[in-house]
Amino acid sequence: MNVCNIKKSSLWGVRIVLVLIILFWMSTIFGFSAETGTQSQGLSDKITIRAVQIIEPEYSSLDLASKEELFNKVSFFVRKTGHFSEYGILAGLILILLFTFEEVRNTRKHIIMGAVVTDLICMIYASTDEFHQTFVDGRSGKSADVLIDTSGTVFATIILCLIIVCAGNRRRKNEQLER
Repeated sequence: MNVCNIKKSSLWGVRIVLVLIILFWMSTIFGFSAETGTQSQGLSDKITIRAVQIIEPEYSSLDLASKEELFNKVSFFVRKTGHFSEYGILAGLILILLFTFEEVRNTRKHIIMGAVVTDLICMIYASTDEFHQTFVDGRSGKSADVLIDTSGTVFATIILCLIIVCAGNRRRKNEQLER
């Protein structure tokens, strides 16, 4: 979707929809954090079992110690990838919302400022999310998880900013060719 070609009145509609999607995604993250340790582990275990079966098709024939070792390694990766991904998605949504404002996307300086604002919003939300987990049975808040969440945020903002800069360069190049 090229936000440059959308009429201003329609742009406000797009922004409202994006805000609603962002709020929905934030509430989804909150919902995951509100799950007890047992519930959260159960979901992770289901995903881990599927991942292990893909990684090691002969998993069922492994000895118990090998199964446990592989399961634990994959489980750690699954849990941390979940943190990384859910905050990467949140950052992407927030940054897309910010990019609907021409002032944010018209210079590299403003694009970088938009990315920094996005990262700060997500880092603060990740911190409050981990704090929230300290009140949930069987859960604890971990600063390492805030770092992983923030890493997902930074990764997503870098990728989106590169896309925006490349798209802007291509658009300017095409405009010059048309003249």
